Amino acid sequence: MNHKMRTALFFTNFAIFVTGMGLLPVLPLYAAKFGASQTVIGFYLASTYASIAAGSLLTNRLLNHLPLRLLFAGAGIIGAPALILLGQAQALWQVIVLTGLIWFVGGIGLALVSVLTGLYANGRSRGKSFGLMFLARPLAGVLGGLAVGQFIARQGYPQAFIMLAAVWLLWPLATLGLDRALPAPARKTAVPSAPTVRGKANAAEKRPFYLLLLIVFMSTVAIYVGRLSTSLAMQSLDFSARAVSSTSVVASLFAIPITPLLGSLSDRLGRRRLLWLGYLLAAAGALILTASTQIWHFWLETIFLFVATSVNGTVAAALATDLLPASQVRRYLPWLNAVVWGAGIVGFAASGLVADVLGAATTGWIAAALSLAAGALLLPRPSFKRQKTAVAPLAPVPQATPCQ
Repeated sequence: MNHKMRTALFFTNFAIFVTGMGLLPVLPLYAAKFGASQTVIGFYLASTYASIAAGSLLTNRLLNHLPLRLLFAGAGIIGAPALILLGQAQALWQVIVLTGLIWFVGGIGLALVSVLTGLYANGRSRGKSFGLMFLARPLAGVLGGLAVGQFIARQGYPQAFIMLAAVWLLWPLATLGLDRALPAPARKTAVPSAPTVRGKANAAEKRPFYLLLLIVFMSTVAIYVGRLSTSLAMQSLDFSARAVSSTSVVASLFAIPITPLLGSLSDRLGRRRLLWLGYLLAAAGALILTASTQIWHFWLETIFLFVATSVNGTVAAALATDLLPASQVRRYLPWLNAVVWGAGIVGFAASGLVADVLGAATTGWIAAALSLAAGALLLPRPSFKRQKTAVAPLAPVPQATPCQ
């Protein structure tokens, strides 16, 4: 992957994450302006994760009908006017629909960045490439978290959404930096009705990838349970809103230098070891949460959770690309993104219910156990050994590959 393309993909990720991480904390407040109850707000936030998961899952199907450059630029262009209209909404249903549209095209953008990184990154430095792409998330967590709240306080919601629309336009502008020699979408071909030996071999090849999806789902649910439990625990201890938001800012600042380092270390030490480290940190963060009473306790456990998030975003993506046959990266890698967002829905919904019934401390213990269980599935097994065959990104996708 050349420098020009790497920069284009990074700024795409950055534009999406700044918008998402900047808006998500204030969306409940914005919905409340239209009379939304807490229950409705909860479903509203869950719908945003459903929208971004749908965008990730549908990316490959859209690629079967649209040129990659057109889809990449078009999805980015759609988001900017949707953001401006969101700031001008007059009813709650408009807020929900427009937010869903923004998150849907955002899911497409994030999936395309993952696919192109997987296809173009050299196999020996794949972790480093994914680490650089995911670095956009903690950077966006700091800038978006600080800028959006201040902008709303001084200028109001409509102007804040216009500002975010301007940031969002970094995405379609970044497409100018993409190589024109992008892999062409594979054409559909008839699939044999009877299973073939090769079909069984293909299914066997993808079993480690499916297991990785389960591992990432379990660990990400644990992370989201920990993140929501942090807010609930700090609220119960009468911490201010500024103190609660400081946990994300501090953790993002810590994650900025760590994120690219994780990807590089996975290239040298192996993906499975780094995943294990991330899941151990997530479990440790959840356990710290069960006894947290001071602000630095919450900073520490949130740092652990953010590092675990970076591990899933970089090392798991690199391992998924290692495990998949080169011709299947475009089709299956977006599933990893969808699993992460689906875990967000489950994690947020489950943590609130469990905390109400069993208490915050028990919720922390459950999150720790879930993270350790995900790590246990990574115990030494031949299927997780890194493949030696490198992906040749500029080679045309084989025409005989079914891609639906």
